[in-house]
Amino acid sequence: MPDILTIDDLYVEDRSAAILAGVCLHVKEGERVALVGESGCGKTMTLRTLLHMLPEDVGIRSGSIQFKGTDVLSLNGRKRRDLLYRQLGFVGQNTAENLHPLLKVGRQLTDFYREIHKCSRQEAMSRAEKLLVSLSLDDTSRILSSYPGELSGGMRQRVSIAIALMNGTEFLIADEPTSALDASVREQIEDLYLKIAQKTHMAMLLVSHDLSFVRRLAQRVYVMYAGKIVEEGLAGEIFSSPRHPYTKALIALSDIRNKSRDEDLDELGGYVPREGRDDPRCAFLSRCASSCAGCTKPLEYRKLSQTHYVRCIL
Repeated sequence: MPDILTIDDLYVEDRSAAILAGVCLHVKEGERVALVGESGCGKTMTLRTLLHMLPEDVGIRSGSIQFKGTDVLSLNGRKRRDLLYRQLGFVGQNTAENLHPLLKVGRQLTDFYREIHKCSRQEAMSRAEKLLVSLSLDDTSRILSSYPGELSGGMRQRVSIAIALMNGTEFLIADEPTSALDASVREQIEDLYLKIAQKTHMAMLLVSHDLSFVRRLAQRVYVMYAGKIVEEGLAGEIFSSPRHPYTKALIALSDIRNKSRDEDLDELGGYVPREGRDDPRCAFLSRCASSCAGCTKPLEYRKLSQTHYVRCIL
């Protein structure tokens, strides 16, 4: 299958330092890919670069992003937005911020759809109702006439997914899709994403620190640390035979918390370095229990198999 998204050697920086340093990532048509790592590793910044949502003081130094064969970074702002937002759906990690509090759900679902498809309000509402039902929301009339604050967290999450799917997207991007949800609702949302994947076969890029969610949904996994991809492979390879010490630590911590997954992955000891991300040496050195003298030398991205790669001398 061809790639629907290819990010190649992407460097992003603010006024003082690199934030992303040589990120390479691809998603094939119909493939479910996860990007995992602690808060501050660069996951969300990768998405914001793709979606043309960078802060004012952050810029792209070099690299390319191809979406369906088009280099989106070569397009001006309006053309880039038109290409992306008409063809992909995005679910942000905080529904309280991503849904407009003063607009009813019906308008948020239909306004952009009507603009793109030049259809009537009635046609757009009919599309929205069917979509909400498919996402296990039954009382569609009440939901469409409600403000986001009048809905539960699980309902807002489903509405956000509906907005992302409204235009019949081929590619769904979700940033921390199970964060800030209680355990029972989280399981329902996991089931919902799995249902969408099985029914539509659309490509997905899932950014998450919830490794239980990733284990259920993803076919391939990228592990990010300090603005770099440090390991990638099939989900089965990553979870059964992790090779980078950071990946091993994340999985071990996730397994310990399997019964209570409400906390962030922020207890590995030490912190994710903010400076020196474009240094070719290992950024995980100060937190690694297995380090040796060779870890202070520049690292290559090593191929372990046709599908498994790691940035580690060990």
